[in-house]
Amino acid sequence: MIASFSEFWGGLPTAAQLFFAIGLLSGAVSVVLGVMSAVGLEHHDAIDLPDTIGWDAGGGGIFSVKPMTGFLLGFGWAGGIASASGLGTLVSVGIALAAGASVMGLVVGLLRLLLGMRSDGTVRIADAVDAPGTVYVGLPPSRQAGGQVTVHFRGRQETYQALNASDRAIPSGERVRVVAVLDGQTVLVEPF
Repeated sequence: MIASFSEFWGGLPTAAQLFFAIGLLSGAVSVVLGVMSAVGLEHHDAIDLPDTIGWDAGGGGIFSVKPMTGFLLGFGWAGGIASASGLGTLVSVGIALAAGASVMGLVVGLLRLLLGMRSDGTVRIADAVDAPGTVYVGLPPSRQAGGQVTVHFRGRQETYQALNASDRAIPSGERVRVVAVLDGQTVLVEPF
């Protein structure tokens, strides 16, 4: 098997050997990055060095390790295939550059998409304004204390102390709308 690979490698043009070597090395780096990420050994500062020296692009920067590895992977394999197919070196380099840029763009786009999906899960009561809710404990009229509402917002359900903005009492089970946030645990509501 080694002899047949050696014959195959020796039969390739020098440009194809160089392209395939770049593709193989960047493929190995991709595997290492994937394994590190899968077992939790990936660290932002170690993997995306340009961010630490001031080239922050909001996550998924073009000059970080992953996109550059993607560029080299596309560059090496596309250039190797083009060169091994008998195309000239200049044409092979053009194809390799286009493929590398395409893979790099794909990696940057995917990283930005994934990083944009991050959430710490923190509920921000300010997001409850205009959200619908249901009275849990009846609300006395005219901003008197003593009631609670269950508010539905951002795919969650939270219970808060509530004051009634209307002049009539609102019984348990009635639908309301949050009109203001009064403090970190209290909302002002009105009937729907």
